[in-house]
Amino acid sequence: MLSGAKLKTFFKSFLMSRKNSLLENIVLCLAVTLASAFFQYDNYNFFMGVLRAVVSVMLFIAWLWCGFLSGRDRKWGFLVFAGAYWLVPYLYMLFYGMRDGRTHYDNILELSYKFSDLLFSKPLLTIAVFTNCGVNIWVLSLIILTFTMYFVGVNVENILRDRKPSKDA
Repeated sequence: MLSGAKLKTFFKSFLMSRKNSLLENIVLCLAVTLASAFFQYDNYNFFMGVLRAVVSVMLFIAWLWCGFLSGRDRKWGFLVFAGAYWLVPYLYMLFYGMRDGRTHYDNILELSYKFSDLLFSKPLLTIAVFTNCGVNIWVLSLIILTFTMYFVGVNVENILRDRKPSKDA
């Protein structure tokens, strides 16, 4: 059985053992997010529903874990990446929705809209359909949780540091 001290040592070594680069965190988040988006287009195999659900859960885990590790390593570039990744396609989709489709139709704008949809809406579509909730709510939840995990990571050393008893006690 693990005692409290051994458990604390295990978590400390697990959480503080390896440093990840900012590029590693970004590539991991991009890979799992794009994999989740691409799986939305494959409906030919019977197991794709289960695979899409698993990849969607992995998407959340990857973003939260990378947010935590970036916070622990104090890499604020991950916050910039996360904000830009989720905000730029959304703003473009808003811009595209406000234009007059008949008089200002352009193939480049249409392609950009489909690319923005691939980056923003498709990755979390499985969760949105399963929960009967909008994709925007899940994206907002992911952003808030990722930023929260970043700030938890920033403070993890303070949490895991051995606290010395005060002299007054």
